[in-house]
Amino acid sequence: MRSYGDGHCDTIVRIYEKGQELFCNDGHIDIQRLKNFQAPLQFFAIWLEPRYYPIAMHQTMKYIEFFYSQIEKNPDYIGHICCYQDVQENIKNNKISALLSIEGGEALEGEISAIHTYHRLGVRSMSLTWNHRNQLADGVAEKDSKRGLTKFGTDVVKEMEELGMIVDVSHLSEPGFWDVYNLARKPFIASHSNAREICDVPRNLTDNQLRAIAEKGGIIGLNLYPPFLTSKKEVKVEDVFRHIDHILSIAGEDFIALGTDFDGIDCCPEEILDVKDMEHILSRIEREFGEQVVEKISSKNLLRVVKEVLCF
Repeated sequence: MRSYGDGHCDTIVRIYEKGQELFCNDGHIDIQRLKNFQAPLQFFAIWLEPRYYPIAMHQTMKYIEFFYSQIEKNPDYIGHICCYQDVQENIKNNKISALLSIEGGEALEGEISAIHTYHRLGVRSMSLTWNHRNQLADGVAEKDSKRGLTKFGTDVVKEMEELGMIVDVSHLSEPGFWDVYNLARKPFIASHSNAREICDVPRNLTDNQLRAIAEKGGIIGLNLYPPFLTSKKEVKVEDVFRHIDHILSIAGEDFIALGTDFDGIDCCPEEILDVKDMEHILSRIEREFGEQVVEKISSKNLLRVVKEVLCF
């Protein structure tokens, strides 16, 4: 049975809104299907639809409480993690490791104290923006943005590093990205972003950004959303591998991981219906690049960042 790590999914929000359960549902990810892998590590993101921005913290708390209710219903199969030792304990017991993350700094509502509250509630990663401008920075949908991190955004990045939280730059504008790069003392991640050289959309990363993440010891998580893979109408696994080849050539094998965006995307490449089908991609990585590379992409690189950044 293969190991598995995924730096981003929207499963918690999706099943909450649909009245479904984490153990079994009709989306991309559930406990039953994650059990096809050996003690997988899954980042579960809390994402807010823009309609919730006026009550961002209120709605985030609802989702966090729902996350914990699902963990508590399934203690034999899944455990929330706050540090690397928690991962090791779950591996020993062959349980899924669930890392709670936030997608978009709107959830802070402009309060630096909120990052401490979320940390106490077990959040261990946060992307600074979604697509739009917020109190921390501009997102990638702000076209021709020349605005980097705000003073508040700078304070949040510094505080996250002090607390031992993973800073996530997916969805962040390029000026904001370079501000994070200049501030960062620890590895940061692009949890679900691809290579812009292969698919020229704002959500993907330039070669210089890929190199910068590698220089800081972070990871780039491969996103399976077809419009971020290719401009073609028919999207196949081969299109995923064009990004893998490129990221390997630019950043290297130690800085690439998985960031599927499962349950946050409405379609996938052909042959990939849900998380259990990730074995198709991982088996092919092993055939083409060898056992060492597939182990790094499938889980080791993401686990390394968790070990290096998360505090006790």
